[in-house]
Amino acid sequence: MSISGAKKKNTFYYIIVVISVLFMYGFGQVVPTFAGITPVGISMLGIFFGVLIATIATGETFWPALLGLFAMIICNYTTAGALLGTWFGNTTIQQIIWVMALTGAVTESGAVNVLARKVLKIKALQGHPVRLITVLFLAVLICSALVSSPTTMLLLWYPILDGICDMCGVKKDSDLKRELLLGVYISAMGAYVLPFKGVHLSSIAIISGIMESSGLVFNNAVYLLVATLVIVVFVLMYVVFIRFVWKTDLTALRDFDVEKLDLTEADLKMTGKQKTLLGFMIFGIVFLLLSMVLPADSAVMAFYNKIGSTWIWVVLFAILCMMRDKEGKPFINGVKLLQSKTMWGIVAVAGCFTICGSAIASDDLGIKNAIAEFLSPVLGNASWPVMVILCVAVSTIFTNFTNGMPVSFTINAVCIPLACTMEMNGTGNATILGVATILSSMCAMLTNGAIAYAPVMLGREEMTTKFIFTKGVVTNIIYIVVASVLCIVSGYIF
Repeated sequence: MSISGAKKKNTFYYIIVVISVLFMYGFGQVVPTFAGITPVGISMLGIFFGVLIATIATGETFWPALLGLFAMIICNYTTAGALLGTWFGNTTIQQIIWVMALTGAVTESGAVNVLARKVLKIKALQGHPVRLITVLFLAVLICSALVSSPTTMLLLWYPILDGICDMCGVKKDSDLKRELLLGVYISAMGAYVLPFKGVHLSSIAIISGIMESSGLVFNNAVYLLVATLVIVVFVLMYVVFIRFVWKTDLTALRDFDVEKLDLTEADLKMTGKQKTLLGFMIFGIVFLLLSMVLPADSAVMAFYNKIGSTWIWVVLFAILCMMRDKEGKPFINGVKLLQSKTMWGIVAVAGCFTICGSAIASDDLGIKNAIAEFLSPVLGNASWPVMVILCVAVSTIFTNFTNGMPVSFTINAVCIPLACTMEMNGTGNATILGVATILSSMCAMLTNGAIAYAPVMLGREEMTTKFIFTKGVVTNIIYIVVASVLCIVSGYIF
C-alpha cells in the first residue's frame, strides 16, 4: 500500500473512531427523550450504535466494546462494580473463556486433523461420487463443530480437496471444483452449532440477556438440536442441487482412491494425548446434552442443574492441568492456553452487547416499547412464520455485504424481545429465533467483506464472480428456505 493510501486509510479510521465515540458519550447529551424512552435509555441507544458503527467500519471488537462499557458507567446506567459483576458474572461469557482454552488444546494436539484423514479411508466412498462428496461435507461439518474455527477448517480441508481433485483429474476451471470449494465452505458453518463455544457466543450472550430480562431461559439443548438440523439439511440439499438440479458431471470422482493420497500410519493414528483431549471435550458436550433426556425431577438432573453449563468446563480444564504425561510434564499448560486461546475481543463485545440487549429489553428504559411501536406496522401483528422468514431473509441478505456479527447484534436487539413476548403467549420460541438470526448472519459468501474467512474461498483462483453471483446466490436461497421452514416448524414443536 502506498504512503498516500495508508494516510487515507488512517484518516478514515480516525473519522470512524470520532463518530463512534461521539455516539457513545454524546448521543444522550444532545438527543432529547422521545417515544417514551428515558434519558438513560437514549444514552444506551447511543452506546449501542457507537459500538456497532465501530465494529462494522473498523473490524475491531475489543476497544469499541471497552469504551462502550465505560460509557455505561458515565451515563449512570449502572455502577462500576455492578458492571464488572454483570460482565464477568455472565455464564455465557465464562463459557467463552474456558471452552476456547479447552478447544485450543484439542486443536493444537492435531486430533481433528487425524479424524479428517480417517474419514477418507472409508472404502464405501470409492467409486461413489455422491456418497464421497456427502461424507466429505459432513466430515467438514463435524470437524468444524469440534474446532469452532471455520478458517482453520478451510485451511485444513482445501488442501485435502485439492489432492482429491488432482487425483481424479477434476479441472480447476470447472463448476465441479467450484461447487466442491463452496460445499466445504458452507459445511464449515458447523462451527456455529454448539451453543457453548465459538464466536457466535457473543450473539447467544445477547439473546440470553434479553430472554433473562423477560423471565425466560435460553435453551442450549434446543439450540444445538435445531442448529444442527438446519445446517445438516442445508448441506444435504446443496448436494441434491449439485446432482439433480445443476446436474454437474461427477464422473471424474469415481477415480477417487485414498491410497493415492500417500497418507502414512502416523497420519491416521491418534496418540494417547489426542484421544484424551478429544474425549474430555466430547464428555463436556454430552454432559450439556443430558438436559434433553433426563427427567426434570430426577436426582441426576438436580445435580446437573447445580453444576450448570459453565463449571463443567472449568472442572474438565482443571483436571487436564492436574494430569501429567509419561515424562512427568503437565498434560496441558492451562495458564498459557488461557492467555493465548481466549479471544478477548469476543469476550469484550459479547459483554457489551449483552448488557445493551438487556437495556433494550428492559421495561424501565422504554426502548422496547418504542421499538415495538415503531415496528408495529410490520411486525406488530406478525405471526411466528412471518417473524422467522423476515429475520432469516434480512440477516442472510445483509450479512453477505457486511460483517455478519454486527448484523446479528442488531437483529437480535430488535426482534428477540418480540419473540420473548410470543414465547410467553405460546406462539413462538425466542431460542429458535436466535438460531435463525445467528446462522443466517453467518451464511456469508458473496463478498470479501461478508465474513472474516470469506477471502479464503473467494481468493481461490478457481472462483469467479459469475459463479458466486449465480450458484452462490442460489445456495443462499437454499439456506433461506431450509432455515425458515425448519425454524418455523421447530418453534411450534418446542
